[in-house]
Amino acid sequence: MKVGRTIYSSRGEILLRAGVSLSKTYINRLLKLGIPDIYIEDGLLPDVPMHDVITQETRVAAVKQVRNILLDTKESGRLVIAAKSLYGTVGDFTGELLANKSLMFNLIDLRSQDDYTFAHSVNVCVLSLMTGITLGYKKEKLATLGVCSLLHDLGKTKIPDKILNKPGPFTPEEFSLMKKHTTFGYELIRSCKDLTELHATVAHQHHESFDGSGYPLSIKHDQFNELAQVTAIADKFDALTANRIYRRAFPSHEAYEMCAASGNYLFKDHIVKAFLHNIAAYPTGALVELNSGEVAAVMDTPKGLSLFPRVRILFDQNHRLLPCPVEKSLHEVTNLHIVRVLPDEETLPLIN
Repeated sequence: MKVGRTIYSSRGEILLRAGVSLSKTYINRLLKLGIPDIYIEDGLLPDVPMHDVITQETRVAAVKQVRNILLDTKESGRLVIAAKSLYGTVGDFTGELLANKSLMFNLIDLRSQDDYTFAHSVNVCVLSLMTGITLGYKKEKLATLGVCSLLHDLGKTKIPDKILNKPGPFTPEEFSLMKKHTTFGYELIRSCKDLTELHATVAHQHHESFDGSGYPLSIKHDQFNELAQVTAIADKFDALTANRIYRRAFPSHEAYEMCAASGNYLFKDHIVKAFLHNIAAYPTGALVELNSGEVAAVMDTPKGLSLFPRVRILFDQNHRLLPCPVEKSLHEVTNLHIVRVLPDEETLPLIN
C-alpha cells in the first residue's frame, strides 16, 4: 500500500509523504504516534482528487499556530496573543472557502491523539465559517466567528492532562472539573485586551443547548448566542467523527444523522440546516453498498445534497469487479440509494 495523503504533525513536520510505500516499520511508528488511520492509494479512483475545502498548507500552518497558542497558555496560565495574527488566519480560511464554495466538507481528518485539540480547533473554525457563509454572514461577522471558534476550547489548557487524556469514563468529580473548561476559557479570553466579551461568550457557551440541557449555565432559546450555536454544532460534529482515546470515530453519515436530529433541540433549526448544507455524509473514497447489491466508491457530493453523492459502481452484486465501471449521480436516479458503508474488514478484500 502507498500513502494517499501526506501526513503532518501539529508542528508542521512531514511524517510521511503521499506516494511512499508503507512498511511494517512505518505502520508501527504511526501507531506509536497515535495515528490509527491514514489515506491509502487503492487504485479504485485514480482520477478523482481528494479535495479539501482549504489547502493542506493553510491547514498545517493554522494547526501549528493554534498549537503554539494553547501550549503557551498552558505553560504561562494566561492568554497572550496578537489578535491580528488570528484574524489573518481566519481571513486565509475565508478567502479559500469563498473561492471554493461548491466544495463540501468531505475529508476525514486523520490526526494523532496528542494533536487532537489543535486539529479540532482548526476543523471547528473551518466548519463554523462554512456555516456562516451559508447563513449569509458579512465579512466582519465571519471574521469574528472564525476567531471565536478557533479559541473555543482554550479553557482545556487549565484541565490536567491525566483527565483530558483519560481512556475510560470520568468520575463525577473529574467530569465536574472537565465541564469547567468553558468557564476557564471565558476567563482567559476576557483577560486578553485584544479580544472582546463576544469572543469569551462563545467559549463559555459552546456546550450549552437550545433546550436548556447544556452547561455551565443551562441557558436556553435566545440566551444561547447564535455564534456560539454555530461553533457548538461544528464542535459536536468534529468530535463525533474523530478517533478518541476512549472510542472509535463515528462514521460521517452517523454523525450527520445525529446533528440532523438536533434542530430546535440542541440548536436552532436554521443553524442545523445551514451546517448540514456543507457536510458530505459519505466522504470521497468511501466504499458503499447500494440497494441493488452493487458496491460503489463515492466520487464527490453536490453542494446541499449531502445524502446523494456521485458514485462510481465498481463491483456487481457478487462483489466481482466490473470490467467497465458505471457512474451515477444518486440525486438524479430514483431507483438507487446507499444502504450502508462497507467496514474495513469488507473493504480490504475487495481492493486487494
